[in-house]
Amino acid sequence: MPWYLLALAGAALDAAYYALIKKYLGSVRPYILGAGVFLSAGIMLCAVSIIRGIPAIGPDFYWGVLATGVLNIIAILLYFKALRTTDISLALPMISFTPVFLIFTSYLVLHEIPSPVGIAGIIFVVIGSYILNMQKNAPLLEPFRQMFKNKGIFYMLIVAFLYSSSIFDKVVILNSDTLFGTGVTTLVIGSSFLALSLFQYKGVMQELKLGLPRFLLPAIVTFFIALTVNKALTMNLVAYVISIKRLSVLFAVLIGGLIFKENNLAKRLAGAAIMVAGMALIVIFDN
Repeated sequence: MPWYLLALAGAALDAAYYALIKKYLGSVRPYILGAGVFLSAGIMLCAVSIIRGIPAIGPDFYWGVLATGVLNIIAILLYFKALRTTDISLALPMISFTPVFLIFTSYLVLHEIPSPVGIAGIIFVVIGSYILNMQKNAPLLEPFRQMFKNKGIFYMLIVAFLYSSSIFDKVVILNSDTLFGTGVTTLVIGSSFLALSLFQYKGVMQELKLGLPRFLLPAIVTFFIALTVNKALTMNLVAYVISIKRLSVLFAVLIGGLIFKENNLAKRLAGAAIMVAGMALIVIFDN
C-alpha cells in the first residue's frame, strides 16, 4: 500500500482516538485513562511482535524510546487537559502545526529535508488549520488571539511541538521494527501513567479493572495507528507522513459536528479542504 494511504488511514484512526478520549474523560480520571489505554495498547503491540519474532535492536533504540516516551507523556497530559474543556474540532487543528516544527527537528536529528513543493504543502496544512480556528466574521488575526485566550487551544499548540518527537519514533522504528519499538514506548508511557495514578488516587487497581471495557477500544485504535503510521514512516520523510496524518482534523471536524454537535461546521470544513490541497501538493508533486 502507498505510504500516503497508510498515513491517511492513520489520520482517520487518530481522529477516532481523540473522539474516544474526549468521550471517556467525562467518566474516567485522566491518569487512569492514560494508564489503561497505553498499557493495553502496549501489551497488544508487544504480543504481536513476540509472535512475529522480536527484531534485532539497534544502538539508538534505548535513547529513542526515552526521548519519545518523555515527550509523549507531557503531550498526553496536556491534551487530556485540553480536551476536557475545548471543542474537539477547535483543539485538534492545533496539532496540524507539528509538521512545521518537524521541518526543523527532522533536519537536526534525521537530516531529512522536504523539497520546496513539500514545504508548500505543509504550509497549506497550516493555513487550513488557521482557517479552522476562525470564527464567523472574525478579524483575520482573531484565531491567534483566541489561541492565547483559550487555554485548551494553547495547550494543543504545545502538544503540536512536543509531537515533533515523531522523529524519535522513527529512530526507534529504524532500530527495531514497526511494532516492537512502539510497543515498548507505549508500555513505558502506560507504566508512567500507572505510577502517577497510584501516587495521586486511591483504589486505582479496582478502577482499572472496572474501566477495562472503556480502555480496549482506544487501545485497539492506537494499535492500528502504530501499524499504519509506522509503516508509512519507513517509506518517506517524517514531515510528509505527519502532515498527512494531521488531516485527522478533517475527520475530527466531522466527528465534532455529527457526534458532539459542535458549531460552525461549514467554515471548519472549508479550512479542512485547504489542508487536503496541501496533502495533494505533497502526494502528487513530491511523491
